[in-house]
Amino acid sequence: MLPDEADMLANLGRQVVGLHRAVIDRQAALEDPVMERLYPSAYGSIEDAAEFRRLAAPDIATDRIQSMMRMVVDLETALPAEDDDRVDADLRITVDEEGAEAWLRSLGEVRLVLHVRTTQHRSALAPDVTDEDIAQLRDVVDWLGFAQSTLLEALE
Repeated sequence: MLPDEADMLANLGRQVVGLHRAVIDRQAALEDPVMERLYPSAYGSIEDAAEFRRLAAPDIATDRIQSMMRMVVDLETALPAEDDDRVDADLRITVDEEGAEAWLRSLGEVRLVLHVRTTQHRSALAPDVTDEDIAQLRDVVDWLGFAQSTLLEALE
């Protein structure tokens, strides 16, 4: 992984952490398609789903933050300092089995968020988002899928 890729992935991870923190703080817009995918209704009944979400969502969000922060910290630790001459060198990031599981979950969440955003109707997106932006994000989704599959193969 190149430093720019690691930096981008760490940034995306921090953004997803923000979504989970909003759940803990009870500030999340649960009607947002991303939040609906990250925290789907557990029950058919609106009342039961709301009660489950009230009781369980903060714990789920806390677990997801821990996994995501594991990946973010691993990435940030591997990044060269700004004055380092190795800015174009491949980074070698080593994780143990527990870290690999956290990475797999985190990569999946980042992919999910980006996939949902890039498939939303244009009117739901910020006005300055271009077709080129969406195409680039879809490329990132594909790249994350490759990273996930590579990590899975390494675990086998």
